[in-house]
Amino acid sequence: MASTWSSLGIRLMTTGENDNTWGDQTNDNLKRFENATKGVVDIAISGNTTLTFTTQPTSYSSENGRQQVLRFTGTPGATRTITLPNIQTNYNVLNDTNQSLTFSAGSGAATYTLVAGRDAMIYVDGSDEVHNAFANLDVTTINGVNPANSAQAGFVIAMAVAL
Repeated sequence: MASTWSSLGIRLMTTGENDNTWGDQTNDNLKRFENATKGVVDIAISGNTTLTFTTQPTSYSSENGRQQVLRFTGTPGATRTITLPNIQTNYNVLNDTNQSLTFSAGSGAATYTLVAGRDAMIYVDGSDEVHNAFANLDVTTINGVNPANSAQAGFVIAMAVAL
């Protein structure tokens, strides 16, 4: 029976498969897993961009769509679309460009736009939608201080920076 692959592109070998090569296959899998959980990549943007991700890889290569942290740089001149792999996963995204970036996946049923100079945690649901993971986060206090109270706002900002 042949290998199958997980949604992260991890090769799932069947018993007895890849005789004398399973060690190399396992090492490739471990590198893919490390990229997906701890990988950081800088991506220079000059136009619309599609991130690479092989769903059934037969050898290892460091693909930008597999990394956990995506740092976008450059001066793209206008809002650009970043097409992510259409798999269930999340990304920590840093927009260090001078323009907004719109993230889509698959047919782009739902997208997320990140303004220049901002960071976000986004997730792809695997069915053509990209979402801000913390869009509906409801915070009423930070260290016991209400950030809506303008008299305390400076203190809250200072505390957030200190964290």
